[in-house]
Formats: sequence, C-alpha cells, structure tokens
Amino acid sequence: MRSLVGVLIVTVTASAIAVVYMRHQHRLSYVALQRAQQVRDELNIEWGQLLLEQSTWAMHHRVEAEAIRKLGMVTPKPDQIVVIGKRR
Repeated sequence: MRSLVGVLIVTVTASAIAVVYMRHQHRLSYVALQRAQQVRDELNIEWGQLLLEQSTWAMHHRVEAEAIRKLGMVTPKPDQIVVIGKRR
C-alpha cells in the first residue's frame, strides 16, 4: 500500500510539474505570437505607405514633368507623328 501511495505522489508531482512547464511554454508562445502580430501590423502600415508613395510617383503628370525636366523630352507636333499599320 505504501508503495502505491509513493507511486501516486510521484505521479501527481510529475504531473503538476508538467502542467507548470506547459503553462510557461504557452505564455512564451503567446508573447512570441503577440510580437509577430505587432511586426505584421507595422509591416502592413509600411506596405500601405509604400503603395501610396508608388502611386504618387507613377502619376501621369509627374512622369511627364520628370521626362521634360530630366530628359528634355517634348510632345511631338502632329506633323511629326507617324502611324505604322499592322502587317498581315
């Protein structure tokens, strides 16, 4: 009978230690999840800002102004435009 009680005490103690250990691991995992979600949210904000910046830089009038200013490009006059048809 004493041996059975001893086995039960050891088993209950081991189970209690395992529960405490698993709770600790759960807390660590939850903290890591919270950090990952925070990083995800920050990256989503940055992505949105980059998309907005990209759309600003790609606006037609901005591209045209940069082509004129940096490359000296101009819109051709109607008599300078040549239309090439498709080959059949």
